[in-house]
Amino acid sequence: MRTRIQTSISFVLGMIFREIRASWARLAFFFVCVAIGVGAIVGVRSIIQSARATLLHESRTLLAADVLVQSREPWTTAGRSLVETRLNTVPVLERIESVETTTMVRPADPAKAVAKMVELRGVEPGFPFYGELQLVGGVKFVPEMLNNYGALVRPELLAQLDIEVGDEVIIGNDRYEIRGVVLAEPGHQLSAFSFGPRVLIDYDALVQSGLLSFGSRARYQTLLRIDEVHIEPLVEQLRNDFEGTYLRAWSYHNTENRLSRNFERAENYLSLIGFVIVILGGIGVWSVTRVFIQQKLRSIAILKCLGATTLQLFFVYMLQVIILALGGSLLGVGLARAMLMAMPTNIVAEYGDIAYGLTGSAVAQGIGIGLLVSFLFALLPLLEVRHVRPLLLLRETGARLTTKIDWLRVAAVGLITVALVMVASWQADSWRVGAYVSGGFATVAVLLHFAAAGLVRVVAPLSRATWFPLRHAVISLRRPGNQTRTILLAVGLGSFFLIGIRALQVNLLREFALEMREDAPDMFLLDIQQDQEDGVRELLKTRSSGETAALLPVLRGRMTGVESSAINLDGAEDVRGRGSLGREYVVTYRDGLEENERYLDGGPWSDDLSITEVSIEESIRERFNI
Repeated sequence: MRTRIQTSISFVLGMIFREIRASWARLAFFFVCVAIGVGAIVGVRSIIQSARATLLHESRTLLAADVLVQSREPWTTAGRSLVETRLNTVPVLERIESVETTTMVRPADPAKAVAKMVELRGVEPGFPFYGELQLVGGVKFVPEMLNNYGALVRPELLAQLDIEVGDEVIIGNDRYEIRGVVLAEPGHQLSAFSFGPRVLIDYDALVQSGLLSFGSRARYQTLLRIDEVHIEPLVEQLRNDFEGTYLRAWSYHNTENRLSRNFERAENYLSLIGFVIVILGGIGVWSVTRVFIQQKLRSIAILKCLGATTLQLFFVYMLQVIILALGGSLLGVGLARAMLMAMPTNIVAEYGDIAYGLTGSAVAQGIGIGLLVSFLFALLPLLEVRHVRPLLLLRETGARLTTKIDWLRVAAVGLITVALVMVASWQADSWRVGAYVSGGFATVAVLLHFAAAGLVRVVAPLSRATWFPLRHAVISLRRPGNQTRTILLAVGLGSFFLIGIRALQVNLLREFALEMREDAPDMFLLDIQQDQEDGVRELLKTRSSGETAALLPVLRGRMTGVESSAINLDGAEDVRGRGSLGREYVVTYRDGLEENERYLDGGPWSDDLSITEVSIEESIRERFNI
């Protein structure tokens, strides 16, 4: 014989099948509400997780080494001794030296009188330890390409100097033959600012070129390849040794951690947006479930007359919601997959080949959130099943006879609130952010609820209007069971969401925007030579409707001495001890002052060029009592 439990399960499953088959068209909106939100979460998380996995896998390539030691000043005996002493304590598998600086490059052909500022890097044979130096045409890079004054350049330099592979360029006092064109360079840290195209030459050639003499701006690097077990201990020891100096050390793990933090922050923020979309879909789920249950009240009353229990009927409709939510979630996963397939690959081409695909964790999170939100928003309408009485078949008011406080409903509201706050905090990876988002939505929802009630009251007198369309529109708004409040809530929360995102964008841009005065420069032009000044003026004049542009020349430099006393810049402590004397200054040369400048003391320098004179800013005089 079948047990009572088996009978109940059979009844519940049979009812679920019949209800879905009969009502699937009316529940299609439920399906779509869940699918859109889940698709947003799965798509966003999959994109970011795919990019993170690829870039973290290539973190060694981004550094081109396991450990990098760098100095922004020429290596001193003490600094080099610190490095060598520490490296003698670990087995170093490979080691190469590298230097990066900025300089001018021009064609060796006298007929091409043009020069260009470039970022020049000198490397030793063996570079890079990880990754591949990709050249145009699929040419394989070999260290011998840099021997005997060979150079590799970026494609844009060829166009700017009107040269090609095989031509010669002048760097410093030496002539270099262009032997390849670089597409991708391991160890080149992506940055929003660059002084010019990249050029690679041999390390020894750069050291002997004279470009690293006094006054040059260069980064001196030592790249190391060592066993994994020694990486972090070595970096930690080097950092302790380098405290108070200009030396720095980091490993590819630091690159991993930095990338991971950035991706995690972006993933959590965008996933929170996806969660908000799911919440808006949840409102649709609540509305559909509420209307569906209202339409089934008489059927529920009949089933109770035939012996069905409240618990059985609750599970019939709750499992129906779960099945529909699961189907909607799977549809959302399909939408996310379609979004990934349609995503243009050139968006992130500069980061390498990133294989975008659905990730297991993103799919699991999306489906889990879709099911949970559907359950939570359908819970309150489904609890009304408890109050349906067989008396409903005889009179409409028999559906709910009790007027007492429904403590189960109150508990359900509390459960929904706590659960949504927890999910929001999970998506944002922050309890504080989750609480703020949930609190903001709850506040707006309450305000919209009262706004809807107020709207119905305000337009009530218009139900007696003589114009037929207006009269019936107002009557429809006030009709019992109408979706006025639900529609206003969904539209209002959606507007709140869009306005909030836009306000966040505007505030962030305002926060990071430079506060510019009206007399501040409109544009910074780099690498303008003195013989190019007239051409630049003419170009700006034609682009600004004939208005003459004011060009102010600026350079950057450091003080080397005060009253014939040399300034030692070997360490950060020395710089701090001398206050601002050790920093870089913006230097200009002009024969007069601008409208926003004036002399506080002294006057213009004399015409006698044999006398070296300089004007300083007021803050420098006050700081150093000059």
